[in-house]
Amino acid sequence: RSMGVFYNPAMSLNRDISVLLLNSINKSRLQMADPLAATGVRSIRFLKELRKNKIKKIYINDYDKKAADLIKQNLALNKIQYKKNTKIKITNSDANLFLLNSDGFDYIDIDPFGTPNPFLDAACKRIARDGILAVTATDTSALCGTAPKACLRKYWAMPRKGGTMHETGLRILIRKVQLVGAQYDKALIPVFSYSKEHYMRVFLRNDKGKNKADGILQF
Repeated sequence: RSMGVFYNPAMSLNRDISVLLLNSINKSRLQMADPLAATGVRSIRFLKELRKNKIKKIYINDYDKKAADLIKQNLALNKIQYKKNTKIKITNSDANLFLLNSDGFDYIDIDPFGTPNPFLDAACKRIARDGILAVTATDTSALCGTAPKACLRKYWAMPRKGGTMHETGLRILIRKVQLVGAQYDKALIPVFSYSKEHYMRVFLRNDKGKNKADGILQF
């Protein structure tokens, strides 16, 4: 925590899979949001590795005042022009305010340190129809059963420690996101999920409509 903005090489697979998933979907000209960008590595990889015309505009945001300067430096290091590039917008704001003050996005990536809970409401409000919401949780002690009271408090579910704890944790995380999204008539359908090392990661597609949201609640 004392380091402030930092790059975590252990999360490179997280970013690999994000690139692969976005390149696999049949959508182009996406409005994309990286609300917790830190050094900007995820957005930089999107800009360099996603297929042509995949990105309409990418918003790179972080609350830390040092982050904006670091993101600009890292873009320059990767030979990405940002000053005249209409695809790139760098902002320095609270992640929730950044999302709520927007018009919405086709892709939102929530990748915090710890639980994603503080950002789920704003993200669910601003994910567009047929958009993809990506969510990372690093508080695996709660999701996998080491801290069951924390899981009940944060995720409204009781975890189970044992051989299936990672799958159970993923299901708990998915369900929490779905319950938040259902409030806004959004049925968030899991597209891909996995557990790796110290984190869990889920991708969900927004199928809009109150009847579809009601259907999600029956699962």
